[in-house]
Amino acid sequence: MSGAARAQGSIGAGIVLRDVVKNYGDFRAADCISLDIRPGEFITLLGPSGSGKTTLLNLIAGFQKLDSGEMHVDGAPIDHVPTHKRGFGMVFQSYALFPTMTVAQNVAFPLRMAGVDRATAERRVAETLEIMRLSEHAQKTPSQMSGGQQQRVAIARAIVRRPRIVLMDEPLSALDRRLRESIQIEIRELHRAIGSTILFVTHDQGEALTMSDRIAVMDAGRIVQIGTPVDIYRHPQNRFVASFVGESNLIEAEIVQRRGATMALRNRAGYVFEADAGHGIEVGRATVLVRPERIAIADGPGPHAMPVTVTSALFLGEVLRIEARTDSGETLLIRCMDAAGRSLPAAGERLHVSWGAADCWVLA
Repeated sequence: MSGAARAQGSIGAGIVLRDVVKNYGDFRAADCISLDIRPGEFITLLGPSGSGKTTLLNLIAGFQKLDSGEMHVDGAPIDHVPTHKRGFGMVFQSYALFPTMTVAQNVAFPLRMAGVDRATAERRVAETLEIMRLSEHAQKTPSQMSGGQQQRVAIARAIVRRPRIVLMDEPLSALDRRLRESIQIEIRELHRAIGSTILFVTHDQGEALTMSDRIAVMDAGRIVQIGTPVDIYRHPQNRFVASFVGESNLIEAEIVQRRGATMALRNRAGYVFEADAGHGIEVGRATVLVRPERIAIADGPGPHAMPVTVTSALFLGEVLRIEARTDSGETLLIRCMDAAGRSLPAAGERLHVSWGAADCWVLA
């Protein structure tokens, strides 16, 4: 479904947070957070343990009370609305299914609590089970299902009432990698189909990059950057975001000259390279981000190639992961496609590497 089509049929609600604060004694878990979430948006709160992402989700859900600040859904304040009256769908890390109920009964439970008539409930449950590809499992109990199937039941139960907002707290962390990747795709397809606003919490960068319309990166109770997955990955605003989201090479360099939209820099090994100019930095030293997949292995010495010494190399199927050391002792991580005929470099082998101005980013 296209973005325009989704917007026309969207049932999602907008969420506005203003200066939200939550303290636990002397510890500030949410530190003056302001955030605007658009109706029908899939937004991910990404950060390490203790960054405040689950606290923020719990405040929105109503499981915890604000110390100060405001929260609005579609313009209406919800600060004092009880959790059960907010009408949000919730998906937890633990599946929290009723073990003695069938799949259909588990999914129907929210409708029964809401007083929905039996015929409507049966129709809605059947529709939801079909969306989640669970129709053939309707009469099974949770113990008869795999972990991935149980998580799909939990998601079905959260969306059966077609809530305006669905909150997901690390729902895939207990699953193995292949299953987790499969359900990521299913959740994105579900989002496009039903149009609810989804707020997703994870510490997994891959999940955030794969699934989100926007990502809010959190650290120490604050949102330190918010943007599209491409913006967050390619243009991090500081060292924390650059280091936390994806693998990074952070190179200390001296600015040699600014040339219009680019600048020339020199690293400690004397290698001169260009980078897209940004952040108003004109002179002095700078930290430059170069992603491992942006570093190319040259055929040999050249005016734009820097010599490095291989310290380790791993064959990962279609990708080679090489760690190397520059002549000044800096470590570089390189990820490149496995080319036909290229042998895996050995520790101690000399290589020459390079990157272009568009392949690196000068951090503020």
